[in-house]
Amino acid sequence: MKDQELSKFNKMIADKATIISNLSDQYAKASTPEERMWCAIQMQNHANALRVVTERLGTDTKKIYGGKADEDSKG
Repeated sequence: MKDQELSKFNKMIADKATIISNLSDQYAKASTPEERMWCAIQMQNHANALRVVTERLGTDTKKIYGGKADEDSKG
């Protein structure tokens, strides 16, 4: 069950990366400032979502496979 959850997060990460890549290509081909702005906003939105999903993947992976609970506090 847990591996299925991790696989779901991995798929979401791959999908977001593909979307950002496509938007980047679209940005490069945009002919107006408005088109570029729209692409930039979309890339930012998807990048934020990607960050959230990767953090969730990292947290869930740590919960499943273990890790030091105080690792973050040792800076």
